[in-house]
Amino acid sequence: MNATDVHSRLRQRINSSHKVQGRMLDSDASSAKTLTLVAIILQSLFFIVGLIITITFLALFLGSTAGAGSVTASFPAVGLGLFGSVFAFGFAIGFIWILLEYFLVYKKLSEERVTEAETPALVLGVITLIFGGIITGILLIIAYVKIRDSIARHPPAYQPYYQQQPPPPSF
Repeated sequence: MNATDVHSRLRQRINSSHKVQGRMLDSDASSAKTLTLVAIILQSLFFIVGLIITITFLALFLGSTAGAGSVTASFPAVGLGLFGSVFAFGFAIGFIWILLEYFLVYKKLSEERVTEAETPALVLGVITLIFGGIITGILLIIAYVKIRDSIARHPPAYQPYYQQQPPPPSF
């Protein structure tokens, strides 16, 4: 056996350790994938609704201050700029959060790398709960539980090399 064969066999073991049941997700991992997709869709809808409400508010506010004199229009314009920058920052964070959920959880489940999606699902779920995304946070935590169930049902086949060696002799 040459080095290329050893490398290819090791690569096959590593790749098989990240998949559940070979080429197909089991019911728990598939449920986690669906829950994650629903969380992403709901968060995207909340993002779009908040953006529409903000744009409507800004349009109404700008329309009401357009005919005012120069002294009264300057104060609301400063408040409007502050309001707009706070919400722009919030919407940027929301968009980044949607991308994180997609790439760190959903895409890994789609690629059948179930064990890699476990920790991001829990972390994103808890942080989403803390910062006000109660529905999407709960969905991600339920997805985490489903991922754990899937991993418990089908433990990874790959054992690191250092665990296969016997312990050193004691004196």
